[in-house]
Amino acid sequence: MSTLLSISLVMPTFDEPERLEAALKSLSQQDYPREATEIIVVDDASPHLNAERLDTALAPFELHLIRNEQNQGRARARNSALRVATGDIVIFLDSDMTVGPDFLRAHAERHQAHPEAIFIGNIRFASEIPTTHLTRYIEGRGVHAADEEKPMDFKCFVTGNSSVRRSSLKRVGFFDEDLTAYGGEDLELGYRLHLAGIPLYYAPEALSHHHHLRAFEPLCRLMQTYGKQSIPILLRKHPELDAVLRLDAIGAAALSPRRLAFHLALSPLIHYPIRWLTRWFVEYYVPGLFFSYLFWSSRTRGYLQTLQTR
Repeated sequence: MSTLLSISLVMPTFDEPERLEAALKSLSQQDYPREATEIIVVDDASPHLNAERLDTALAPFELHLIRNEQNQGRARARNSALRVATGDIVIFLDSDMTVGPDFLRAHAERHQAHPEAIFIGNIRFASEIPTTHLTRYIEGRGVHAADEEKPMDFKCFVTGNSSVRRSSLKRVGFFDEDLTAYGGEDLELGYRLHLAGIPLYYAPEALSHHHHLRAFEPLCRLMQTYGKQSIPILLRKHPELDAVLRLDAIGAAALSPRRLAFHLALSPLIHYPIRWLTRWFVEYYVPGLFFSYLFWSSRTRGYLQTLQTR
């Protein structure tokens, strides 16, 4: 009989008390043994949080709540939890998600079969989120297009719903705390896990439902923030990630077709008409290629703005 794996579930949160309470309520229904489970929530300086309500929502499981006096960002918030975690495996879950009663067991059973691996769960939008071309695009990317029997590319690593051995995290190090703005911390940690030879798999049975959807324009602005604030840090530490971020054309010869095509793709004459069309037709029909282009171009334009100010 296999040894029961202990679990540390790590959940950062900021200023979404109702969604957090719903997330904890869903975790309270888990069929995994309580004595092998710890739930660690890191509140990143939310202005409104009722600890008693959270304790009640999670009962009979016990809540370990860490509260930051100042907002420190998701990387530092997760690291606060990892420093006190004791489980054999760490499950990352976002605080705007709910899960079914077999969620913890689904991750644990995957790790029982693999001595060292990373598993990405199945993130779907909740029923109250209207289905649009944007939601279809998001749900069709990354692990959702993967073969669960084969290892995936490290760039598919996300911490919205994933699990990894705590020993693996101790071996490669926790999240990079220099990444304080939106984006990059998952990619950076996923890359270090990849360099350590730890494979990444899809676990579709580890299902979570996302109860929040950012609109198209805010997503574009977040991508621009990612480019301006996070990508310079990523590339300073891992310059070889320029190809993963599709920025390697920057280093091509000045008049090479590749570099010319790169700058043409970023031209306002292309970027803004496609962005306008996508914004107005997102409820009707937008090709997935438009979303891919706009998120890349928003991120890349942000990065180039940073280069121009140096």
